[in-house]
Amino acid sequence: MTARPEAQTSGYQWPQHIGQMTHESFQPHGSVADHSKWQALVIAHLEPQMASFSLDEDVFVNELRRNFVIQNEPSVFNFLKDHRAVSHLLLESVKPLTVFFGRDTIFVLRVRIDETGTGTLYTVAMWPNDVQTVRDALSRFDEEWWAKHSRQGSGRLAFTYELV
Repeated sequence: MTARPEAQTSGYQWPQHIGQMTHESFQPHGSVADHSKWQALVIAHLEPQMASFSLDEDVFVNELRRNFVIQNEPSVFNFLKDHRAVSHLLLESVKPLTVFFGRDTIFVLRVRIDETGTGTLYTVAMWPNDVQTVRDALSRFDEEWWAKHSRQGSGRLAFTYELV
């Protein structure tokens, strides 16, 4: 067996032909001054972005209040802040809810926390008529809209009814 002319290394010296390492693509290029200018630009745009977000949040809250009776507002809004996908899905559900349950139906939002601490937002149709009619409406809503969108809710949003 012949001796190898290369010295043994610990393996962290990569050959030149490998090119840029993965972590290097995330490193800032240029001088520290250039990086500082970039950071200042991000911070300068942060304030308008935050104002835009709070405006959107105000519009969202007004839209919720216009379409739903919110039971225990702090718990509902905290839940929606933690589950943003549910927020958008809830607003998307307004039109199909009114189609299947009628424009005069009142919808109540409630958060229920189970024994494991998992929360679910319930959209409850307050129904003044007979039970068979509301079951049919819920069944049509489920088949024609909710079945297509339920995955987005990740088990955190449910639709039901309550007889009044």
